[in-house]
Amino acid sequence: MRIGFLLPSQFAVGNPGNGILEQARNIALAMEQRGHEVVRLNPWEHYPKANLDVLHFFLGGAQLYGIERGRKEASRPCLVFSPIIDSNYSNTLYRFAARCGEVHPRVFTIQGLLRQQALASDVVVCRSRHERQRIMEGLGIPASKVAVVLNGIDVQAVPSSFMADVKLNLNLPDKFVLHISSYTQERKNALRLVDAVDKLGIPLVIAGHSEPGAVYTKLSQKAQHSKNIRMLGFIDKQTRNALYALCHVFCLPSHHEGTGLAALEAGLLGAHLVITKNGGPPDYFGPHAVYVNPFELEDISHALQQVWNQPRHDALRDHIAKNLTWHRSAEKLEAVYSEHLAH
Repeated sequence: MRIGFLLPSQFAVGNPGNGILEQARNIALAMEQRGHEVVRLNPWEHYPKANLDVLHFFLGGAQLYGIERGRKEASRPCLVFSPIIDSNYSNTLYRFAARCGEVHPRVFTIQGLLRQQALASDVVVCRSRHERQRIMEGLGIPASKVAVVLNGIDVQAVPSSFMADVKLNLNLPDKFVLHISSYTQERKNALRLVDAVDKLGIPLVIAGHSEPGAVYTKLSQKAQHSKNIRMLGFIDKQTRNALYALCHVFCLPSHHEGTGLAALEAGLLGAHLVITKNGGPPDYFGPHAVYVNPFELEDISHALQQVWNQPRHDALRDHIAKNLTWHRSAEKLEAVYSEHLAH
């Protein structure tokens, strides 16, 4: 198959660790390993749609306005849509917003645009059963047009010598909680996590992409006044993987997560996992993680305390290694493509 992957152009100057970008990048590589040709489309080069078997676009909405046009063309490729919906708004509210976008051609809502793009696509590929339900009930898309393909992860083992160097150079404790994300996004809930670990008196290391603003200022102030909180900022991939392997618990108490790719990485390298119950995580981690209500400080504290004294074990690592690789994701996505091309 010749497959075109299309992302919004602003990703070129955005956070290099963006989860949507990571998903598309790794799926593209895995599809190529399976023998398919993947064209990474960009607005500086024209690529006729007739030359593609599949056109797969990610995120959608205003950033890719009009992508669904030409759906009646006989030579058009199979149109595949991967929406990324990270929100706790009710399906009823989503449905209302989607319908508002259909009242008049010049009235736009994000949900209305997503609905138009989903209806015009041959198949909508979701990251979890939760997202599938949101697409069907929130946007009103028929179940026959919606498929679930779980994301995956591939992380190389970290040499023990490099882990020892990272631990020494960063002066890390023997046991700590780790949080890696775009942690100044309010959705990542880093402020409540800081309060939870501070209450317990256990060490917390925060790393990832950050932006100046109120969240960054508050986090910095809390770190300055607590001996248990370390903020490392953005780190390279090798150091990140070493931190995953060194930490005792990885905590991602976001308001909502579609997958939690960082949590998959940490789990594959042996960490215990405390993660939000909202969104897709239960599909990925099953009984091998502790789930929290991200809006309840006591719930986060209790979960961290629960796993803090537990020894490390391989159940989560084995589950991820067996079921949640990018190769498995590409295999399932290939089956979705093939089914709809056959139609």
